[in-house]
Amino acid sequence: FMDRTMIEGDPHRVLEGMLIAARAIGAQTGYIYIRAEYPLAVAALHEAIAQARDAGLVGKNILGSGMDFDFVVKEGAGAFVCGEETALMRSIEGQRGMPTMRPPYPSVHGLWGHPTNINNVETYASIPAILLNGPDWFAGMGTARSGGTKAFALAGAIQNSGLVEIPIGMTLREMV
Repeated sequence: FMDRTMIEGDPHRVLEGMLIAARAIGAQTGYIYIRAEYPLAVAALHEAIAQARDAGLVGKNILGSGMDFDFVVKEGAGAFVCGEETALMRSIEGQRGMPTMRPPYPSVHGLWGHPTNINNVETYASIPAILLNGPDWFAGMGTARSGGTKAFALAGAIQNSGLVEIPIGMTLREMV
């Protein structure tokens, strides 16, 4: 629910985070695994990728930087087990989305045998603001032991339901 809401609401923020991460590690392809049962999110991703491509932010030699990068959107069947990273990779590769034993770890031997970095929507969506404001800004939210923020979905018999991003360490009472 949270990932879908973030993608539907601001897909560019997620794509920007992935591009920044790709630049940092030298990746040329970013795979986005999304449930096919989320047609609005799928459409939002495709539209945002097309807009990024039209702006010269995706493709070959991005903005004359020498960086080549593109996105691949993989629509999955929504199996819960694909939340586990090795199952997710197998599904992207066209295999049955079942977890595999580790080692090897995805960072060493991942998609199609290549080193692979796997993160979630929330992590990628956080990267642009952290890069803009600095790591101390992000770490300054939350507790001394666990800085940063976390997204939660609030529902039920409360006044304000929906997706919220709060400092780590905030109590449920403070949240609602």
